[in-house]
Amino acid sequence: MTDITLSSGMICRPYRCPWGAEPTKTMPISTAGNIFPGSILTLDYADAVAQTSVAANVKASSGTAAVPTYYIAGISLAGVTASTATEGVTTVTFAEANPLVEFKAVTKGGVIASSNIGMTKKLTWDSTLNIAYVDLSASTASEHRVVITENVPKDGGASPLGDSGGFVAFRFLTGLSGNIQGSSGLYNSTTPLLAFYR
Repeated sequence: MTDITLSSGMICRPYRCPWGAEPTKTMPISTAGNIFPGSILTLDYADAVAQTSVAANVKASSGTAAVPTYYIAGISLAGVTASTATEGVTTVTFAEANPLVEFKAVTKGGVIASSNIGMTKKLTWDSTLNIAYVDLSASTASEHRVVITENVPKDGGASPLGDSGGFVAFRFLTGLSGNIQGSSGLYNSTTPLLAFYR
């Protein structure tokens, strides 16, 4: 078991694709904050349901509970500085959040375990390191955006089981519904999780 110290170089990126190369897209950026390599990109909606005049642009999402991540476009493949002058003019290329493509990201809030496979979790943003990570402790199902598909082996193929901070592979969820824990109530997101796939 190893406690892996996370760094700014441990960015979220495409991991495996059934077509060899992952589908990419290039779109104009918004003014809403800088985009880093590995940023979670969303369409620039004012909120989860209101379309704005810049909804055809992408922005980096913080992916926090206070700012729910909807209309996920993909994971940035480059860094771009956003400003009023660059809005709609400067573009960014990203790997589409295609539900058939696997991505990999580091983890926080738990250790790599075989029981993580098949679990849905939250993909969120570390604003200090500027990296996206899978939050293994996230228990609020309505915040979940990914399903874990693999515990990524360490360099040399060593097992990552028991490590904290290791990489996992995941796919994006296309929808969200289920039982609210400890209740007979249900949750069902009527707002699309992904921008281009339903």
